Amino acid sequence: MYEVDVRDTLKKVIAERGYIQAVIAKKANLTPAKLSAILNKSRKLDANEMFSLCAVLQIEPRELLSRGSL
Repeated sequence: MYEVDVRDTLKKVIAERGYIQAVIAKKANLTPAKLSAILNKSRKLDANEMFSLCAVLQIEPRELLSRGSL
């Protein structure tokens, strides 16, 4: 089974919902630069950041991870 990077899935969810990355970053207590680096895969996503982003995006971590499976 092919696994998609969870950062790709986060990026897709943000785009699908028409959210502005800077707004999502602020609500998740991240800087816009840090969120951009995460989504562009130049920075790792730690678990606490993932949980914060999931809360802001109103998506369960399990759903986020399962959306990455093709």
